[in-house]
Amino acid sequence: MKKIAIIGAGLMTKPMVDYFIDEIGYKVIMLNRTLVKAEKIIGNRPLGKAMGWANNNTETLDSVIKDADVVISMVPKPLHSKVAKSCLKYKKNMVTASYEIPELMTLKDDVEKRGILILNELGEVPGMDHFGTQVLLEGIKNDGGRVISLNSYGSGIPAFESNNNPMGYKFSWDPRTVFVAAQTAGAYLVNGKKISIPGNKLFEKFWFVDIEGLGTFETYPNKDVEKYVKPFGLDNDVSFYRGLLRYSGYCNNMSYMEALGLFNNVNFNNLENKTFRQFTASLIDSDSSPSIEERLAKYLKIESNSDIIHRLKWLGFFDDTLIPLDKGTNLDALLNRMLEKMQYAPGEKDMIILHIEIIAEFDNRKKEKRIATMVVKGEPEGETAMSRAVALPTAIAARLVVDGVIKATGLKMPPTLPELYKPALEELKKFGFEFSTKKIKLN
Repeated sequence: MKKIAIIGAGLMTKPMVDYFIDEIGYKVIMLNRTLVKAEKIIGNRPLGKAMGWANNNTETLDSVIKDADVVISMVPKPLHSKVAKSCLKYKKNMVTASYEIPELMTLKDDVEKRGILILNELGEVPGMDHFGTQVLLEGIKNDGGRVISLNSYGSGIPAFESNNNPMGYKFSWDPRTVFVAAQTAGAYLVNGKKISIPGNKLFEKFWFVDIEGLGTFETYPNKDVEKYVKPFGLDNDVSFYRGLLRYSGYCNNMSYMEALGLFNNVNFNNLENKTFRQFTASLIDSDSSPSIEERLAKYLKIESNSDIIHRLKWLGFFDDTLIPLDKGTNLDALLNRMLEKMQYAPGEKDMIILHIEIIAEFDNRKKEKRIATMVVKGEPEGETAMSRAVALPTAIAARLVVDGVIKATGLKMPPTLPELYKPALEELKKFGFEFSTKKIKLN
């Protein structure tokens, strides 16, 4: 029987365990720092085993990886290289949902020498967005077309019927990761020219995008597209954008909160016996007088009746309630308010949207827009759409590797492993993850 090692037991891992044990019948060994989390996910299923990973102990990690047929790393990014080094030691293939990180890229030569595969970028974004792009690109290539522009959008947001708070957002994945991503620089291409956006300006560079049948959303740049140009076979003069989708108002919310220093997760403050109103005043070196809302608006150079003032009030930042922390960063205080107000209530649903638009020119100089769209909602009494969208592509890719369907070695991601997307998408259909495609003639 095949044995799958899953390192980490975060919010995105249960559908993965369910897939291997309940759907495929493979054995799963789940390793996690907090044993009780892994035990809860495994449950009483005889094909599953949970183990603790105290202090990221190398011996424990090695013992699990040594006996595995494939390793799925679902740990925080800084720990992926630790898992990878153990995989190198025992010549085990490794799969992650994460973006490629520099620490893994430094192992490239070792990975090739050992003849193993480390396959990254297999979640929702990045992951299934690559699959949708590959579907369109193959069709364009087969029809003799040349890509002029490629826009790829992804999102994890409340379903329309569950979008019922003034922030237009709820947490379906690790909230701290949301804010790490919110400070990561982005870059896109316009006719081959690179436009770089620093992390602290990310939410100032947004615009609207209309998606037929779904509505109008804000989009802002997501990471740097440049590394995908060559793997996707695009020309150097292409226009290429990858962005995230949010409901209207989100980017200004984030921009103002960033300007207030609320994203700071480095400097610790003494919060003992401090109210949220006092904390808010400290952000602008003010006192907590009745006019603090006006002072905050003046600090941000906006009107006192601006949306962000009302939204901060809704979150509770002008309340005289004591902060339930003795010590913490500004981000700790922000997340305390957000996690109280912006969680999914029972029966509410999240939603993922993947939408890719490519404009291509063909031999007859005719242009077409080719579109691929996927919309999936969470299960009200089951798993979120986001957890399934991250876990299932990762699990399916790992199964294709362990079953020998994918035989590649080296450091790979879907754009550099074109043989992956078709079998992966074929199986994803069984779970309700399927792109709809269409063509629009432009001239």
